[in-house]
Amino acid sequence: QHVDNKWVSSSSEISAFRKALLNPVTANQFQHFVSLKGDLLENGVLFWQEVQKYKDLCHSHCDDTTVQKKITAIIDCFINSAVPPALQIDIPTEQAKKILEHRKELGPYIFREAEMTVFALLLKFWPKFCKFRSNLASDKILLALERKKGKKMQKKKG
Repeated sequence: QHVDNKWVSSSSEISAFRKALLNPVTANQFQHFVSLKGDLLENGVLFWQEVQKYKDLCHSHCDDTTVQKKITAIIDCFINSAVPPALQIDIPTEQAKKILEHRKELGPYIFREAEMTVFALLLKFWPKFCKFRSNLASDKILLALERKKGKKMQKKKG
């Protein structure tokens, strides 16, 4: 729905999107879809999923060493990567700095702001993805996306 020319998602749409990202098949299809829209968007899907696993670890009361290893793995992969650019997801550098400063604090909320930023960004592509896949059988979605990616690559070369 539109409010002051801004797209506002309904809670049911947000809930459906969250459920879709937790479904490995749908998440994979969506990840391929957003990879055509921007370089860091597909990393956003992976980041969001990893943060959910991290929060599950926190809530399962597993040992601090395991939780700290997961924090470090997420940071090394997405926030402070050895592979340039260091920041592999679409979040403001201030958010990344805050995560690095608080990396030793255990608890489910260390990635909260970044998670919300990435989720909100990805959510903008959800209606387009739903429209795209509504015309295809689910086993044809990845094939169609691969074709699109191939055409995009040819345009870059051509």
